Amino acid sequence: MLGKTLDHYEIGDSLGQGGSGVVYRGRDLRLERQVAIKVLANDLRDDELAWGRLLREARLASQLNHPHIAAVYDLGEEDGQAYIVMEYVEGLPLADLISDGGMPSEQVGRYAVQISDALAYAHQQGVIHGDLKGSNIIVTPEGNVKLLDFGLGRRIARNGMEEITSSRLPLAEIGATGGTLPYLAPEVLRGGPTNIQSDVWAVGVLLYQMATGELPFRGDTSFDLSLEIMVGTPEKLDKISEPLCTTLRHCLEKDPPHRFACLEEVASALKETTSSDHPAAPADANAAAGAPPASRAPHRTRQWWWAGAATTLLAIALAGMYTRHAWEVRHAAAQPVEPAKVINSFALGNPQVKVWVNTRSGTYHCPGSRWYGKTAEGEYMTQKVAQDKGYHAVASRVCM
Repeated sequence: MLGKTLDHYEIGDSLGQGGSGVVYRGRDLRLERQVAIKVLANDLRDDELAWGRLLREARLASQLNHPHIAAVYDLGEEDGQAYIVMEYVEGLPLADLISDGGMPSEQVGRYAVQISDALAYAHQQGVIHGDLKGSNIIVTPEGNVKLLDFGLGRRIARNGMEEITSSRLPLAEIGATGGTLPYLAPEVLRGGPTNIQSDVWAVGVLLYQMATGELPFRGDTSFDLSLEIMVGTPEKLDKISEPLCTTLRHCLEKDPPHRFACLEEVASALKETTSSDHPAAPADANAAAGAPPASRAPHRTRQWWWAGAATTLLAIALAGMYTRHAWEVRHAAAQPVEPAKVINSFALGNPQVKVWVNTRSGTYHCPGSRWYGKTAEGEYMTQKVAQDKGYHAVASRVCM
């Protein structure tokens, strides 16, 4: 598809592939803007009912206007290729940012609140996601999430659900369904429709995955996995701190009426969790420390004397620092500059290059890039140190 055009959209490089099709970086030639283009799998186009449902859902999804939802621009078909045009979001999939041991609780809460707020808004507009998972969520360089594929993910035919859930084949041989299956709610596995409650369940799965680095339910085959989802209990619930664990348990109730009634309730509970992790500092520092309030000093003249002495000492110290700084600048300017050492390492990039780490999103940026040194939270370090600490190059591009 590289270099081809669909209507007035030019196809670029591939960004990823899933059960519903392949996503490409593209360009809108009319509006001169970058877009993401999903070329749909043939089974979606050839199934008349599936194509009609996709059209309806695309119309609904195109009306969603939320800061944490990627916009849907267009949907069409040309030369036998059905496609969806969406907002191009720079960043990394949430699934790629989850380390083996999970994320810090503060980061889990921040991402989960954004996800829940976006889902709550969509549900208010009558749109169910139905295919929520880590690969359908992009984290931008600024540490904000963007949800993709609202209602546009792969929908498994009712007559195919029994075949999928009873399969004894390894999950790797099932393909894209294996990527979605761990997030499906028990009632969906039994053949029920996706709804608000199944989206609540998927949020619970994501919460557990972000907190522990593992999926709550696992199995070697789709049958084993389905059975675990139906009757199993996640192993690491006791290792998740409160009150996040209580919120997570409420999302993963097997019986839909026992879960949160809506995503607004999930978002509210998560916000309380986040605020409890960072309690506001008391207004009176003495009271916080358990110390009695200081009494008024009777000798104001002595106080003023000490204040004046401290000011004088501070001025002397600052003058000394300025003099030393000026000498160092002149001395450095007189020194010959050695040429930088070239380190050839294609896979990991140049380990000594200074990168800008966005500590909020868990990604880093190369010199000269758009976000280098410009995110709200971050620090400079060498690329090797950033990689050793588990940070990921934004858009999977290392710095050379």
